[in-house]
Amino acid sequence: MEALALNHSFVAYESPESELQLELKIPNSAWIGVAGVAVALSVLGTTGEAQASCHYKRCGGGHRGHHSYAKVATNGGRLNIRHRPNGCAHVIGKLYRGDHVKLTGRYRNGWAQLKGGGWVSTAWIS
Repeated sequence: MEALALNHSFVAYESPESELQLELKIPNSAWIGVAGVAVALSVLGTTGEAQASCHYKRCGGGHRGHHSYAKVATNGGRLNIRHRPNGCAHVIGKLYRGDHVKLTGRYRNGWAQLKGGGWVSTAWIS
């Protein structure tokens, strides 16, 4: 009985402040670092330019002056249409996987000219 009374007195007079409380404060500089890592991961995680099959075919014999048709074969990314047959030329349009395009039949260093104007890499069309 004495033990029960002793336990009751401990419980009745126990201070709620005696519990262990953990306060976590993260400095602003740490949040900036976390934000930087998040941005870096989002940039690295995007597909950016298309990666596609590395072949193409010319319909209609592929002779100069004959038009050929091609299908954009990317992995889901966009295919840039460029002003000149060069990866550094200005982008003047975009194509997407499954788009059908008409080619002029002119090819230059891995680039095919589109009938409506512009050039696309032959590695991205089939």
